[in-house]
Amino acid sequence: MTEDFIHYLWQFQKFDHTDLQSHQGEPLQVLLPGQAHTHAGPDFQNAQVIINEIKWVGTVEIHIRSSDWIRHTHQTDEAYENVILHVVWIHDLPIFRKDGSEIPTLILQNRTDKREITQYRSLLESQETLACHAHFATSTEISRRSMLDRALIERLSRKAQKVHQILKATQHDWEETSWQMLGRAMGASLNADPMEWLTRQVPLKILRKHRDQPFQIEALLFGSSGLIPKEPSDEYSVQLQKEAHYLLKKYKIEPMPASVWKFLRLRPASFPTIRIAQLVQLAAQPQSLFSFILTHTEVSSIEKQWQVSSSSYWQSHYTFEKPSKQVRINLGKDTIQRMIINAVVPLLTAFSQYKDDSSFLDRAIELLEKLPSETNAWVDSWKSYGLKCHNAADSQGALEWMQSYCSPRKCLRCTVGIGILKR
Repeated sequence: MTEDFIHYLWQFQKFDHTDLQSHQGEPLQVLLPGQAHTHAGPDFQNAQVIINEIKWVGTVEIHIRSSDWIRHTHQTDEAYENVILHVVWIHDLPIFRKDGSEIPTLILQNRTDKREITQYRSLLESQETLACHAHFATSTEISRRSMLDRALIERLSRKAQKVHQILKATQHDWEETSWQMLGRAMGASLNADPMEWLTRQVPLKILRKHRDQPFQIEALLFGSSGLIPKEPSDEYSVQLQKEAHYLLKKYKIEPMPASVWKFLRLRPASFPTIRIAQLVQLAAQPQSLFSFILTHTEVSSIEKQWQVSSSSYWQSHYTFEKPSKQVRINLGKDTIQRMIINAVVPLLTAFSQYKDDSSFLDRAIELLEKLPSETNAWVDSWKSYGLKCHNAADSQGALEWMQSYCSPRKCLRCTVGIGILKR
């Protein structure tokens, strides 16, 4: 048994109401189950029940066992003093408020249709990626779209938390926060953390002091990355090492260990050396990064601004001291679109929360709707089940849906899953 299932039974009143009583033997009537509450505090708000002919309005808490109340330390939390009903599967311990009064308890174990339990278990025990795969094709378009939109908003809010973390660390400097978020996005999955580390090591405000000297920006970033060979052999690497030694000492920057960077299983155009070379050109641009993000609403204008090329050395090298005939110079369209999804959109979402202005969230979603759907294993998996992603807003929502609901089998928090069980 899970709390989610009991939560579902209470929310939709899917239990036998015949001669309904609390565990204490008092007649019980449910007027309103209340609104599900996903944040800290009791599970349902504004519930209304009649117990022993007295109407109660307040909160409802859900547990598998009544003793979970103690295990979750609710007895020390003032938020639970307003609980009017404790709904459990098994009652193994009476629960009291601070004033000594016992909280009425409703036990659902013997009031639930076994067919409900069997159908729920069939979802939990499914070996398919999508537990409801056998029924998903017959689910309603409204339930799918509702869940997709909800998952998208949850994903944007979750990604915005990362922005707020960086913002706090930078003393609410949106420019430096943008710099770190863009660096992280350029690193993609394998080098996201090292790229964020690098942009944190070398703040944009330092690099802007050297805007007229791109080679010095290269020296600062490559020197800080720890990727310059210890004993360089070509002229560029020798000069870069000398410049880096001077500048890192000047700004008291300790180089990162080179071992943190990943090259394996990456296309050469995505090597961290190439990404850092492109990051140099992004740092050298005259316009404020955050101002640019706030004022540009078209994908095409962002792509045009950020299709930066590398310096001459990196137009013939993918790594230090190993010349290559063909090197991709500009930031590719796919990479820029990934930067929009993983940096620009979270920044706009976080700024919307910071300013309490929904127009920035609207712009974030509009950008996603203008981008093509991402192509990955998750999107392909959804397609095989009959869900098509028409743009990046859909693919981001689908990704969150799968990762936060389907994989952990939170079917009863999903509109499609609930719809299937209610049939």
